[in-house]
Amino acid sequence: MSEISSELIYNILKQIREDVAYIRQRVGDHDEQFKGIRHMLAAMQSDDLRHEATIAGLPMDVDRIKHRLELTDAE
Repeated sequence: MSEISSELIYNILKQIREDVAYIRQRVGDHDEQFKGIRHMLAAMQSDDLRHEATIAGLPMDVDRIKHRLELTDAE
């Protein structure tokens, strides 16, 4: 078995450091993508709430239109 030299250890540690730097960069990229997805989901939820509020008001609008057109029984 050959002797382990300082240069061999240095080269291995250097490669490990490069690998860790690459992993950190990739994790950073994924974090940015997840942030974008979270923002998109928040916007979609906001849109859903706005649509639900609009739909909830439709029966009152229909009743008001019927009353103006005198399509309802007089109370």
